[in-house]
Amino acid sequence: MMPTFINGKIFMGTGTTNFVSAMKIEHGKVTWIGDSNEISDPDAINLNGKTVLPGLIDVHTHPKYIADALHGVACTPPNVNSIEDMKTALRHSPALGKGADTWIEGWGFDETKLAEHRTPTVDDLDEISTTQPIFVYRSDCHSSIGNSKALELAGITPTTPDPVGGFIGHFPDGRPNGYMKEVAATQLLIKAKSAQSYQGDVDNMVNSSEHYLKNGIVAIGEMMGRIRPYDSLKLYQDSVKAGFKPKSSIYYVYDEVAGNTKLKPTKDNQLRIAGIKVFMDGSISGETAYNSQPYPSGKNGVCLTDATKLKQTVAYAKAHDLQVAIHAMGDAAIQLILDVTDRMEPWLADRPSIRIEHASILSDEMLNQINTATMQYALVTQPIFLFAEDESYRNYLSPQQFKEAYRVKSMMDSKAEFALSSDAPCTPWAEPDSPFVNIYAAVTRTAVNGDVVNAEEAISVPEAVLAYTSWPAKIGGFQQNGKLTPGYAGDFVILDRDIFSVPHDEIKDVRVEETWMAGEKVY
Repeated sequence: MMPTFINGKIFMGTGTTNFVSAMKIEHGKVTWIGDSNEISDPDAINLNGKTVLPGLIDVHTHPKYIADALHGVACTPPNVNSIEDMKTALRHSPALGKGADTWIEGWGFDETKLAEHRTPTVDDLDEISTTQPIFVYRSDCHSSIGNSKALELAGITPTTPDPVGGFIGHFPDGRPNGYMKEVAATQLLIKAKSAQSYQGDVDNMVNSSEHYLKNGIVAIGEMMGRIRPYDSLKLYQDSVKAGFKPKSSIYYVYDEVAGNTKLKPTKDNQLRIAGIKVFMDGSISGETAYNSQPYPSGKNGVCLTDATKLKQTVAYAKAHDLQVAIHAMGDAAIQLILDVTDRMEPWLADRPSIRIEHASILSDEMLNQINTATMQYALVTQPIFLFAEDESYRNYLSPQQFKEAYRVKSMMDSKAEFALSSDAPCTPWAEPDSPFVNIYAAVTRTAVNGDVVNAEEAISVPEAVLAYTSWPAKIGGFQQNGKLTPGYAGDFVILDRDIFSVPHDEIKDVRVEETWMAGEKVY
């Protein structure tokens, strides 16, 4: 198939004002762009003035979690606002009653948004079932809750020790209360769940493919690659064979691959090993982001990686030609990264050697440190968190920290490479990976409750679109994507309205009409 397209408003992805009206795609790649008047092909596809963007790239997301969530129950606003609402929603799960081997799953609760203002417990979930395991992610995807059956399958008893970097919740009498705080603890439940049905995980991944294409997302960064209970690369390989379409870069959690001398980058356009992932801290809404100033509770969050371990991580990445992506939300966590790495020499030539994921709180001093560093950084952030979690940020951060939250314009203007992403499904919103909600938040700085947050950090619509196309392509190693110019992949989306001219309030309501990959319509 060698289609030609005319009469469009085609955003090239090469700058904020660069548009053409026609393009040709041959053998999966763009071969020509120009003006519709130059085309005489009677079979050309008429775009009828529609807006076309390069295929969108979500360079920091959790596809395995999303695949689980899509067949799970959304426990998020605006539909779930209390523990009782959550119970009702979980009772309507299609998995209920399917037998003891079928997990009932949910995602997205945030105890600060629940009417009861507490975390649900094993007793709450046991009201739904004690014979089927139940697993529900917290909104940050760091923490979770399980019912008694899930705890049993994971081997969690009153005497189970906390895993390194994680915490198992207990009632005053010592009984596990079902709350698994931080990634290391949550993984105990996830491994029990995944061990039960590898083929089920493959099926869920394949079923999630249309979800990405519906959102116009043609490439993704998997930020939670695992070796156990099976290798994430095998999961993706088997999923691609069965029909999973988005191009994917995998970042393995460093704690699982440390000492593994076989982990090397791969260059396949469809599926590649790109880097390693390390956690400096937790989340702001969970009061576990590592901050210089204490939360109202008096605590400063958790530091999951100290300077020594961070140096080991970077040395491993450098030795194996891998990018290192570092989760850091708190200002103390980000400062630690900069102090350890800013004078190191970059080791990758084709993309930034170090990605700072979230970079939620950045001071002027930190930005100056980034701009004068020897190291080449990328800043990959998610203003959708401000959109969905404004109250938590206002409650948990000092006024100065709040002014330094999600400084997208300052990030964009810095020496670092910059991109927007979703971190889906790790935010309490029913559409956690909608690119258009994220773009809306970056452009308007307006939360769902109407609060305008640091308006001076707003960016323009074309800049936000570049932050979902050509900029993340460079950061995530998707070298053939991000632009609609000759030589690049024929991956693009057609929108239902012109994102560049609609009132800003409508940006979050933009939808994708069609998604094309390699010149073929896939949605």
